[in-house]
Amino acid sequence: MKKAIIILTTLALITLAGLYMKEQHDRKIEAQEAKKEELYTLAKKRMTDFIETNYKDIEQIDYTNDYEVNPMGGIEVNGYLNGNKKKEIWGIYDKGNDKIISFTVDATEKPECEDKLCEY
Repeated sequence: MKKAIIILTTLALITLAGLYMKEQHDRKIEAQEAKKEELYTLAKKRMTDFIETNYKDIEQIDYTNDYEVNPMGGIEVNGYLNGNKKKEIWGIYDKGNDKIISFTVDATEKPECEDKLCEY
């Protein structure tokens, strides 16, 4: 009888510990996803500033929801311009430097920004 009580108590404790650990893990994953979303929002804002400062005839910028955070902390941003899905944009936002470090924009550069990037 005592063995059964000890075994059941042990199993109950293991189950409760497992549930607690799962809950903590889920909270951690949720927090990481929230950080990624926050970083993606910041990356879109900086990409918008970058494009509007360096390129002309930009009326609308649409972003896709497929983004990727690289191991170095940068985030890849994809989208298109002026409602035309053929006018693609792509860039990597580096949070550490608060800059777009690599990019492709299918638009015409402003004359003052052709030789070097304008500050945004």
